[in-house]
This record gives sequence, C-alpha cells and structure tokens, in this order.
Amino acid sequence: DEQRAAIADQLAELEPKLAALQEQWEAKRRENVERMLDEFGEREIETDQRIDVVLESGETIPLTDAQPTQPVVEVQLVRDGAAPAWAGFRKFHGEIRERFHEREHLQKHDSGEIDERMNDARLSVRQAELDFNVIALPAAEELTRLDTQLEALEQAKAEADEAVAAIVELAGKETPLATLAEQLGRSIKVRIDEEMRKPRDRIAELRADLDTLPAPVVKVVDEYLATQSGARRESAEVQQRIERMRDENLRYELRVETVDGTPSQLALDDVVRAYPANQLGLFGKLGVYGSRWIEFLTDKPRDSNNAGGVFPAIWGTVAMTLIMAILVVPFGVLAALYLREYAKGGLIISVIRISINNLAGVPSIVFGVFGFTFFCYTVGAYIDRGPAGAEVMPWPPRIWYVALFVLAICGTAGFVFGISSLSSNARARRGWQTWLRRIAFASWIVCFSLAVMLIAKSPFFDGFFAAYAPNPKFGTGGLLWASLTLALLTLPVVIVATEEALSAVPNSLREGSYACGASKWQTIRRIILPHAMPGIMTGMILAMARGAGEVAPLMLVGAVKLAPDLPVDMSAPFVHLERSFMHLGFHIFDLGFQSQNSEASQPVMFTTTLLLIVLIAALNIMAIALRNRLRRRFQASQF
Repeated sequence: DEQRAAIADQLAELEPKLAALQEQWEAKRRENVERMLDEFGEREIETDQRIDVVLESGETIPLTDAQPTQPVVEVQLVRDGAAPAWAGFRKFHGEIRERFHEREHLQKHDSGEIDERMNDARLSVRQAELDFNVIALPAAEELTRLDTQLEALEQAKAEADEAVAAIVELAGKETPLATLAEQLGRSIKVRIDEEMRKPRDRIAELRADLDTLPAPVVKVVDEYLATQSGARRESAEVQQRIERMRDENLRYELRVETVDGTPSQLALDDVVRAYPANQLGLFGKLGVYGSRWIEFLTDKPRDSNNAGGVFPAIWGTVAMTLIMAILVVPFGVLAALYLREYAKGGLIISVIRISINNLAGVPSIVFGVFGFTFFCYTVGAYIDRGPAGAEVMPWPPRIWYVALFVLAICGTAGFVFGISSLSSNARARRGWQTWLRRIAFASWIVCFSLAVMLIAKSPFFDGFFAAYAPNPKFGTGGLLWASLTLALLTLPVVIVATEEALSAVPNSLREGSYACGASKWQTIRRIILPHAMPGIMTGMILAMARGAGEVAPLMLVGAVKLAPDLPVDMSAPFVHLERSFMHLGFHIFDLGFQSQNSEASQPVMFTTTLLLIVLIAALNIMAIALRNRLRRRFQASQF
C-alpha cells in the first residue's frame, strides 16, 4: 500500500509536467504541419494534377481544405484520368523498376556474400574442432549472441541520450521538464548497465574456457567473432539501404477502378509491365510480344513459377546435358572400340552386347533410383563424411594395412604374370601362356576389388566436408549426380551408334592400312575413327537430346522447383556441381501437376513445353546436319 501511494504521488507530480510536454509537442506538430501545407501549397503542379491530404482517420481531403490543427498523415500528388495516369506511369515506372532490381541485387548478392562469409567462419571453427578433437563452436556462437545483446543495449543507451538531448533542447536547460528528462535518462542508463552486467560476466566465463583450448582453435574463434561482428554491421547497412529503396518505391501507387465500381490499389513496385492494349498498332503489338519473349528467356521465375522467365531452367538443362555428354561420350566410344575392334567373339561378348541392348529398354525411373541410392546416399555421403557418412564400418588399421599388403602382392603378381605371358613365344608353351593370362586377369580383378574396399573402409578418411554436418554437400541431389545418372541412361545409345558406325567402315580400308605397315591403334586413330565420325557424332547428339528430355530420374537426383543460385557464380570454386538446379522438363511437370493455381500456370507451362520441343528438335537437326557434312567428306562411312 505504501509503494502504491508513493507511485500515485509521483504520478500526480509528473502529470502537470507531462501535460506541459504534451502541449509543447502538439505545438511543434502544428508548426510542422503548417510548414508542410504551405510548402505544398506553393508548389506548381500541372493542370491534370491535384494535391490531397490524408488524415489519421483515413479520410482524404483537398489540400486547400486542410488545417494545421488536423491530424495530417501524408500528402499525395494525384493524377486523375486515364491519360494523365498513363503519363505518370511512364514517367516514374522506369526508375522504380531500377530501384526494384537494385534492391533484389542487394538482397541476393550483397546479403548473400555476407551470409557466406559468416558461414565460412562457422565452418572454420567446426573444422578446427575436428582437427584438434575439441568443442568450441557452442561457446563461439554464445559469444556472438552475447555480443549482439550488448550492442543492442549500447544502442538503447545512445538512443536514450539522444532523446534526453532533444527534450532539453526543446524545453530549455533549466526547465523542470529538462530536469525530469535528465533524471529519467539517468535511471534508464542505470537499468541498462545492470542488464549488461550479466552478459559481460558470461563473456568472461566463456573467454576463460576458450583460453584452455589449443592456440590455433582460439585464433580461429577470434576470427569467427570478428567476422560475425563485421558481418552484422554490414548486414544492417545493407538492410537499411534496402528499406530506404522499398519505402521510396512504396510512395508510388496506381489506383484503378473496375467497371462495377470496385476500387483497387497497385503499388508501382509490383507492376512489371503495362501497355495500352486497345491502342497498340501492329508494330506495337510485335514489340510487346518480343519483350515478353525476351523476359521469358532471360528472367527468373516469380509468383510460384506462374510468371516470369525460365532462364535458370534453360541454364540447368543445357549445363546438365553438356556435362552428361562429356562423361558418356568418351566411355561409350572406348567401349564400342573395344567390342568392335579388339574383343574376340564369344559368350562373354555376346552377353555384354545383350546387356547393353537391354539397358536401353530399362525404365528411366530405375536409373533415377540407382543414382539416388548409389551416387547421392553412398558416393556423395562418403565424399562428405567418409565411411561414417556412407554407413560403412571401417576396418581397424591393422586389417587395413594387411589388405594393402595383399593388394601390393596381387598387383605385383598380375604385372609379372602378364609380362610372362607376353614374353614367351614357343609353340609348346602356348598353353602356359593362356593360364598365365588368366592368372594375371584374376590378379587384376582382385586388385581392383581390394582397392575399392580399401577406399571404402579406410579408417584414416573422415570426408572432405565433415564440417558441413549435418547438412550434406555432395550427399544429396545435385548437378553432378544428375549428369552421371543420365550418362548411364544414355550410354547404350552411344555404344550402339558407335558400333554401327565402326562396322560400316569397309574392311578394305583396314587391310590397306595394315598393308602399309600401320599398327592397329594407328589404323583406328587415322582411318577408322575419321570415317566413323558421322555415326559417332550422331549418337552423341541423339544421346544429348534424350538426356535433355528426361524428367523422371531428375526428380530424384537434383532437379528442384526453384533454385535461387546457379551452379556457376563468381565465388570460388566458381563451378558448384553439388548444387541443385532447375530443368525445363521438371519445370513443366511442376507447373502442370503441382501448381496451386493451374489456370494461371497454363500459359507458362505450354510455352516451356514449346521451348523444350524446340531445343530437342534443334539438337536432332544439328545431328542430321553434322552427319551429312561429315558424310560428304567420307562417302564410305554412310550407314
């Protein structure tokens, strides 16, 4: 009761002072409103413009009817009518869109670079933990949080000082109001100092704990804290710039009214394009049509992929197809060369050819499941975190060294037996040569198997990206795994096309080359491959066309609805094959079956379908043209 009475007495003493302060603030507000009204009243405006005043209640009145005593919120410059509004739109929309794109650039690049630096600093601390087998990241993150809290309290003290200084300047230094403000300011600062004491004590405790860690770890933590502090300041500056540009753009809006009288307001910041559809001539319509195609081909999606462009999807499709071709063509051509030029006919070769033909008929989703299981969850997880990431039990070091010794013995045996099978040319030892070759072949198979096991079960490898755990880097879908999966899918196409091209080369060319003293490899390189090149190139481009149109495997190994970052950028290592990507085929699937507004997405879906058809048709036409051009050079290689 005594405390309540004391508080009531204090409030009674403060009431007249607060009333005086309220009167001063009200007088200052009227003065500012009067100055603003006079300023806008003297402004020269065009005949099709008027100036309105918006009150706190939301009511809009003409500037000439406004009084300084009214609660004015804002002043608006209005253009009435279709023609004046269109002229104003054309005048301001360009600079508004420039600020919009600059704001997006700041959000994506500047803020992205700041976030990347902060994440790199965190990963450095995590890597130091792994290197020295200590725990430092929780303490570093808590120090960052406490530093942020102290900075906020320091900012509050500074704002309190500024508020007190403003009141003293407004009321006068020796006035009771100034004295009251100074007392309140001191009490606020005392309370803030009390709140800062606990974080400072906790910082001292954490620092004492960190000093017990190895010096390199402490150094990395200090760098982490410095990076976080600088990044916070830079992020605040970038955010302030973004907010200023957003507020500047929100000053402009387009007010329209439908036929039934329903009003609507559109922020010019949200308007991408506007044109007087009923006033356009032929060339005007062609210009609008061309600008929309340019936007479709060069811009990124927006509005849940229902509008905008498909440039990320085009880039992802082309990049994935090129990487797939780089992976599948050399292997497919070498396999076809071996099967056609080196391998002897027999049961094994027949089984291999049958298997290749059967692979061409396997459903593509099966390749997707294999790529997801083997590449993403096994190989990718191993790259990230070693055997533990791939859920493989590593061997003890002793067993691993024994297996390494066995690998060395098998490799030596395979080399010795292989050389021995080639060095003897006596007819009586041909049977022994066969057995030596078989033993050498078996030794190399054992070597390969042991090498795979030694890598998979190594107790000395913890992955290249263990610091990223639990977030996978290569252990999830990405551009590399999608390209490898489609390379397996299109491998039969390349092998079959190359074999057919090689078989179409006349034997007379081979025999003539051998008669001139050329070796088998010289004959293949200088005679057979040039004449078979039309068929090889045709198979390659057909494989690229098939890979570009596949969708089912990509749903599992890397294609996503929206990829904010392209796999290529200006930050090292510049090419990020582990990133997810957009694909034209998956984009069509998403628009057709997963869009929340199917009617709005239909135009983009059909246009993307047309673009994908044109892309695949262009690849096929390129294959035909290239084949015909090379066929004219080597008439004998037609098939």
